[in-house]
Amino acid sequence: MISVNYYDPELGGWQQQQVSRLPVNARHTPPLWLDLQQASAAEEQQLLQDLGIAATMAEDFSKSRHPPKFEAVGDFNLLILRAYADADFSELTESAQLNLLFCHDILITKLHCRQQPLCSQQQPQLAKPSANQISDWVKQLTLIVAASYLEKLLVFEDELGELEDRMLHKGNDELMTMMMRYRSVLRKVSRNLAYQKDLFADALFEEQHSLLRRFALADLRDFYEKFERLHSMTEMYYDQLSDLVQGYLSTTSHQINERMKVLTMVSSIFIPLTFVAGIYGMNFSNMPELELEWGYYLTLGFMLAVGLGSLIWFKHLKWW
Repeated sequence: MISVNYYDPELGGWQQQQVSRLPVNARHTPPLWLDLQQASAAEEQQLLQDLGIAATMAEDFSKSRHPPKFEAVGDFNLLILRAYADADFSELTESAQLNLLFCHDILITKLHCRQQPLCSQQQPQLAKPSANQISDWVKQLTLIVAASYLEKLLVFEDELGELEDRMLHKGNDELMTMMMRYRSVLRKVSRNLAYQKDLFADALFEEQHSLLRRFALADLRDFYEKFERLHSMTEMYYDQLSDLVQGYLSTTSHQINERMKVLTMVSSIFIPLTFVAGIYGMNFSNMPELELEWGYYLTLGFMLAVGLGSLIWFKHLKWW
């Protein structure tokens, strides 16, 4: 069903009506907010057809997965935004996609998200109608989308500080796995924010952009600055996680090198000793050294000298 919100001057307040199709002669005073959250595909297509929405715009509006974009055809403008739906950045299960179709007196919204609390948040505040009511609603929804990222990023900033302290004191593979998941989510979030930042950047720097007819320049600059700041924060946190990952890998590599150094010293000492022991352990009868009275002690002394000499050489190389 289509939810129609309209202001009734006689009753002096907002009224809501559930319909499957807008009656031709219905007394709906603009501005109208049409919520298609519970509408079927047939009802949605019929409404867009009745309002004369361009086919390409109607197709993009109906898609549940579409990159953020802005398009203007005739009197209607299409704005697709991506909010952040998950509780934190440990995983990205879905994005809350908000599709807005609006002109000077009608706003059509549809939120593609299965999380009910977020659905209730992505609704404009109904206030006494004004000349810029539709623009005010779109502005409210845009700020709600930006806030869905900001709240999570501010919380993640504290989590990142704690994660950094834990990695410095006692890093392990479990923390490494957690950081890799965070990096993956932040990269996807950064891509969504980059789309939305560029969307409002185009509106700011193009002289004849359609959004300039709907919003004040200060509002567009505010939208751009918010998404640009969110994008910068996301990139900064991603870089911090990358530094932690590289630091952990470098520390692990250094620890492995230290262990290999110890094993190399031990091997360098005992390999020649094993060689000497192997020769005199062959027990050939014609081995002259076996008949020497001091042969055993001379061999032990030689082996001791080789071991001490190796240690002195490693000390000279500052291996220990």
